[in-house]
Amino acid sequence: MQARHSPPTRIALPVGFIVVLGMLAGLPPLSIDISLPGLPAIGAELGATDSQMQATLGAFMLTFGFGQLAWGPLSDRHGRLRVILLGLAVYVVAAIACTLAADGAALIGWRAVQGFGASAASVAGIALVRDVFPQPQQRATIQSFIVAVLSLAPIVAPLIGAFVIHAVGWRGLFAVLAGAGLLLAAIVGIRLRAGRLRALRGVQPAAPASEDRQAGPGQPQPEGGGRPAGYRSFLALPHARALSCALGVVFCGMFVFISGSPFVLIDGMGVSSSVYAIAFALASAAVLAGSLTTARLSQRGVPPQRVLYAGVRGAACAGLAALAVGLALRGAHGQWWEIAVFVVAMAASLFFGGFIMPTLFALGLQDAGAMAGVGAAVLGASQMLGGALGSTAVGMLPVAPIVAVGTLAALCGVAVWIIARATFGRTSS
Repeated sequence: MQARHSPPTRIALPVGFIVVLGMLAGLPPLSIDISLPGLPAIGAELGATDSQMQATLGAFMLTFGFGQLAWGPLSDRHGRLRVILLGLAVYVVAAIACTLAADGAALIGWRAVQGFGASAASVAGIALVRDVFPQPQQRATIQSFIVAVLSLAPIVAPLIGAFVIHAVGWRGLFAVLAGAGLLLAAIVGIRLRAGRLRALRGVQPAAPASEDRQAGPGQPQPEGGGRPAGYRSFLALPHARALSCALGVVFCGMFVFISGSPFVLIDGMGVSSSVYAIAFALASAAVLAGSLTTARLSQRGVPPQRVLYAGVRGAACAGLAALAVGLALRGAHGQWWEIAVFVVAMAASLFFGGFIMPTLFALGLQDAGAMAGVGAAVLGASQMLGGALGSTAVGMLPVAPIVAVGTLAALCGVAVWIIARATFGRTSS
């Protein structure tokens, strides 16, 4: 006899909290996607190759991933707000340095520093969701809305990038990012003060007794003898390793499209940077649609495992469809329908990425307790390292870019389905 699912818990959505954390989470995609329309032009001015330009994305994501492993425990020990503000300071300094880069190597180096700074804001923001909302279904709902907010960044970033490049040149891109970092630091200092977060937590349903023993949100979260837990403790939790791996694979598949699309559409099909920005914005809107779909399902009480399994099956189908598109269009010359087919394939992959990610984060932090910062670091690092691998691999395969994109998207889609099936079996179907 099957147990009935308990009715969904209704929570008042903290709009200000969601918007601020969405802005923090949106800083990395803004930092990456704003440069996409200008990658070929930046490379031409700096005398850099296409692979070096793709390395500027890979360097950002690599340090963003590893940086979370450093910032996560620090946020458990010293508090989320301090870590966020320190990371934003590093980010702003690196963005200013990028405006002065004289060659491709310098740009790669400062983009790496910028990614390290951005990682602090991201990991502490993810941990704050765990601090404030103790129940996994609540977290899935809130995380879905945060992903919806951050998904606006890849929609508007290429449009902003194309406008800035046309108006003042590519160096203006990094001046815009420096200004965004400063503005975000001011907003965080006002909106994420500890008193505000404690008040926010107070209007949510009561946490379990084990949660009540934790420090207030935004403050250090000690465990046991007052020392934050380490990575070994988090990775020993049920499904932690599998869910971390799944996040990496999902983001790898998404960044195969994100990093490969300028070279498929601009270099391969001959579209202008402005047309590319519009096409990318339309495809990126699928991330917003995917995350809002997950939020709606979570609010209706659908168990997170069922949401996840539906998403990974869709991701596998989208990946195989992308491979078929890549093989069919490997000789494309930029006909409108060829561009449309590629953009639809990209949108399908990004939709299921937006659909899956909030649930993976919610399930991954379900049992983290006082290890929220460490857990967020592991999950975030896995996510961005997967993205770095995808953006690097798509430029290394000895085939046409559109075939490389399709092949890697298919591998990632099937792989995440296999991981979910091995982790939860048939119980999620």
